[in-house]
This record gives sequence, structure tokens and C-alpha cells, in this order.
Amino acid sequence: MLNYSVEVGDLNEPSPDPKFSGEKVGANPFPGLRPFTLSDSHLFFGREGQVDEILLKLYKNRSVTIMGYSGSGKSSLMNCGLIPVLYGGFMTETGPHWKIITIRPGTAPIENISKATVNFLVDEGRIAPEDKHIHRAIINSVLRNSSQGLIELSKYLQTYTHENIFFLVDQFEELFRFKHADTENADEALAYVNLMLRAVAQREVPVYLAFNMRSDFIGECAAFPGLTQLINASNYLVPQMSREQKRMAIEGPVAVGGGRISPRLIKRLLSDIGDNQDQLPILQHALMRTWDYWVANREPGEPMDIRHYNAVGRIGQALSLHANEAFDELNTQERHIAEILFKTLTEKNTEGLEMRRPARISDVAELTQATDDQVIAVVEQFRKPGRSFLMPGMQVDLKPTTQVELSHESLMRIWTRLSAWVEEEYESAQMYRRVSDAAAMYQ
Repeated sequence: MLNYSVEVGDLNEPSPDPKFSGEKVGANPFPGLRPFTLSDSHLFFGREGQVDEILLKLYKNRSVTIMGYSGSGKSSLMNCGLIPVLYGGFMTETGPHWKIITIRPGTAPIENISKATVNFLVDEGRIAPEDKHIHRAIINSVLRNSSQGLIELSKYLQTYTHENIFFLVDQFEELFRFKHADTENADEALAYVNLMLRAVAQREVPVYLAFNMRSDFIGECAAFPGLTQLINASNYLVPQMSREQKRMAIEGPVAVGGGRISPRLIKRLLSDIGDNQDQLPILQHALMRTWDYWVANREPGEPMDIRHYNAVGRIGQALSLHANEAFDELNTQERHIAEILFKTLTEKNTEGLEMRRPARISDVAELTQATDDQVIAVVEQFRKPGRSFLMPGMQVDLKPTTQVELSHESLMRIWTRLSAWVEEEYESAQMYRRVSDAAAMYQ
């Protein structure tokens, strides 16, 4: 649930406070660049009240589309806002019994539904891990053979009648990149959308859908019959956080973590963040770094203060300095691997929009002419504790088949080194297109 009952307390007492020993300071309460997850719900502040409207749209339409610019907090709002409310039974007409599966289109949209569903069933104990491939093939076949496939899958997922099935489609804009990559992909993308349209159009099986999508890709939806109408009926545009909401997002986690923060640092943070497009991820990252520095260097009774914030580079430079710190720890060969790795994981389309592009460890190894273990060693440098530049997180063991990706698109804009690499790749692609177009004119 959201933190309606948490008392942040009066943080305006003078600093230092000799009564504050700091002995009860807990783990760092700020996630950095990555989105908040369900387990972070107790640290999620500043969005109270927004879930009610999302819940109403979901109830009326069986679907809701959460839209906003990159860095607006869409995924975090779903993970720590909507999902806890569903589990809590606050959508009273449907009850508290929900099976929630998060999926992403990626580079194999329908297959990714199968993978996510099988992983969910393994976690539930309904199938054995060694049988995953068999069940994945069966589910994949069901989804591909009929536009009713998602409905049939939902029936199978139910352990009793009227249990609610909820598919959370994260990074929905990935479907558009997949569609444009190959002519055959367009058919699968259309089938993928039709599976979802059919599922929410019927009322026999309680199937619910939520789409997370960057608002700058909204025009792409017109290519799919019925999708625009669905989104028009059920979209929610994530509003920019007010100054007071940002204050809550700063003070709340600090209080939960057992720390203290000076009023002047809060004022400085609110001033520095302004209306920056990437305000939420860079604020969370700067706070994560400031907390770590404060824990390691604080004086007795001293709260988090401006000197700790300045030491990590402030909002303007904290992320770039942190990423460069990881890069500088690499040797010459590892830096070469890192450059190709990050170029592989990023993309700037013809409209100039930056997107993440997940890639397998083995594919990066082939591109860099390195071993899988050498690539894994580089990835580990950028996802070790305190560094959340790459995903999956440390709880996932890396294998050659593991897909890695940037934790957030904002890294492409804020880390100066990566921004230069992205621009370099974009210019090369533009040059290639111009040469190809010119050659085609003379054929």
C-alpha cells in the first residue's frame, strides 16, 4: 500500500542534533536509476491519490494505459501504486484475488508472454522448473493459433472461477520498434495487439490489462485497428510532480531509513531539480549517492547536508561522475567491451528518440570478440551494489543467454560519455541511410 499512514515528522530542527546518534540508520532507501519495485512500496512517496483515477479506468474498461515522458515514474506508479491497491482489494467489485504477470514486448512479443507466464507458474509451484520449455511451447502455440489465445491462457491461469488475471505490459513502445524491424514482424505485432483487444472486450473471463507507454510514441498506435480507441477510453497521463510531492519523495524515504536531512538540503534539491525531464531518476540517483556518502562521512549528530550532496557532484553531475567511476575501474580491453556493450544497448530512432535495446550477453561477446565471461565481468561493474546502471539486478546470476539492458533511458542523456556514443552511432546510421538512398536513386 501507499504510505498514507507514515509520519515523516518535523525535519526542520537545527543541525547537528546531538540526540541523533545515527545508530538506527538502515539500508539506503533510494533505488537510484531503476524503477521502484513492489518490495519498495514502503519507500514510495509523493504519488498518493493518483491511483484512484487509474483504478476507476481499469474497472470501467478492463484496461488502462499509463502514459508519460521518459522519467515520469510510470513503472514505479504501477509497481508501488496500483498493484498493492489491487492486492488489498480496493477495487471492491472484483475482490482481492489477483494473479499479476508483468510482460514486455521486447524482440519477441508473443514468446515473451509465454516466458513470463511460465516463470509465474514455476513460482506458484504449478509446474516444475525442468518442464518450463514444454509449457512455454504449449502456451506459445495457444497464443499464436487464435486471437482468443490470451483469454484461453487466462482461463488456465485461474485456480478458481472469477479469480482476476492482470497482465501489466511494461515498455509497450518496444512493440513499435519490433514492428519496424522486419516486414514479418508487423504481422506478429498486429496479432499481439489483437490478443489483448479481444481479451478486454469480453466479460466472461476477468482479464485486465495495463499498458505503460512513453507519450512520445502515442502516434504509433494508429497503425493498429482498435488500439487507439481503447487508449482513448482508458488513458492516464502521469502528471508532473508538484514541489510538495517532490518534497515528500525526498523526506519520506529518509525517515523510513532512519536518517535525517537538513531543510537547506531539501531546498537546494528542489531548486536544482527544477522541471528537468529526467527529474525523478536523477533525483533518486543523487539521493542514493548522497545517502551513501553521508553514512560513510557524517559527523556525530549531523544530518544529510549540502556538503554531502556537493561531494557526489549534485544533481547536475552525480550520475555522470558515478558512471565514469565505474568505467575508469576497467582495463583497456574491458573499456573496449564496455563501449560496444553500451552502444548495443542503446538506440536513437529516425525521429531522434532514445530507446533502450536489450541484448544477450552472448551477442555482445560476439560483437566484441570477447568471451562470455569477459562481457559478464564488465556488466558486473555497472550493476554491483550501489550501481544500478544495468539490469537485471544483482539477484539474477548472469549467463550467456541473459538479456541485459540500461536501467533507464535517462542514462543516455545524462552520462556524457554514453551520450557521445549514442550520438556517434546515430550519425553513422544517418550517414548510412543517406548513402543507401542516394544509391537507390541511380539503380
